[in-house]
Amino acid sequence: MGACQAVFARAPMENRMTYDELVTRLAHRTGLHSEVVKKVLVYLPDVLRDLPMGDNVRTPLGVFRMTKRKTRPITLPDGTTQALVQGMTVVKLRPGSRLQVED
Repeated sequence: MGACQAVFARAPMENRMTYDELVTRLAHRTGLHSEVVKKVLVYLPDVLRDLPMGDNVRTPLGVFRMTKRKTRPITLPDGTTQALVQGMTVVKLRPGSRLQVED
């Protein structure tokens, strides 16, 4: 195993990436300090929430779009009771080609 691979080695049964591992990999690939990467990840949602309704922003990740969800009925786990989930404004991501994984 090379020096770079040793830093990112995982146990064979573990198939989840932790937040710290994501930060470490991004810092390594970009040459930025891990604290800078963490700040970017922390402030990204705040910046995206400032998008005007219906506006979108294209990134290498895909297209982020501000949209409004409608109020909708749901069936609770007991199977008989229904409730309403209030509408809300959310940021949606349409993944770009770099995030799409072929089967």
